[in-house]
Amino acid sequence: MRSSEADKFSAIGGSTCWCFGRKAVGDWGKSSWSIEEMASNMSSSLASIRSAYDMASAAYARKFIDELNHKPLDRELLERFAGLIGAGQPVLDLGCGPGHTTAHLTSLGLKVTGVDLSSKMIEHAASIFPQSCFEVGDFLCLSRDASSIAGMLAFYCIVHLTPDQLFPAFSEMFRVLRDGGVLLLSFHIGSEVIHAENFLDTNAALDFTFFEPSQIETALAQAGFAPIEIRIREPYESEHPSKRCYVFAHKPESMT
Repeated sequence: MRSSEADKFSAIGGSTCWCFGRKAVGDWGKSSWSIEEMASNMSSSLASIRSAYDMASAAYARKFIDELNHKPLDRELLERFAGLIGAGQPVLDLGCGPGHTTAHLTSLGLKVTGVDLSSKMIEHAASIFPQSCFEVGDFLCLSRDASSIAGMLAFYCIVHLTPDQLFPAFSEMFRVLRDGGVLLLSFHIGSEVIHAENFLDTNAALDFTFFEPSQIETALAQAGFAPIEIRIREPYESEHPSKRCYVFAHKPESMT
């Protein structure tokens, strides 16, 4: 990939993105997979995505560490999210990357832990923001008890999932959230899959999957979230030219 193309696709980021059990695009319609197939796909995908972001971690941190300074809507929605959660409440920042969103939410009074698949990215985050908490983790198998977290931020962390992986991902988020908890999610709108062969000029290869808001709303509802609020914005000049979608998804209060 030429440098200009790599620069174009580098603007897709914003937080480190994970892929679990990625199937070839032509196989998305397959309705059933054996346990052995799923385990093999998941293992190889996790390894390749972790390796890619380990390779790109330093360049990624340099490029995106100050991105919130140029994204007024993101800051507005993060402030609203913090207000909904309440000061001192436990929050997970999934796909936290170099830690800037974790640190921002911490500054808003939340008790935040940044979670990322890439250990190298977590090393950068802990070095840049030593007052914040970070850990290596997998958002399809979170190391938290059921109903233990008040809120979750998931900015662009689903960008490597296939459509059939949305429901299990959202179900795990739902499991960990407390009754009345809030998920704030963002993603790129579209139906394409973009391949970056040399992400941020680091030789890291990554695929980025775009989704339609209706896909995400359906998967969230199937996982149990309600109500679900969707907001769409046009891209900023510095970003990849795709519309962005933000979703506030609530775990209902217990009826018991």
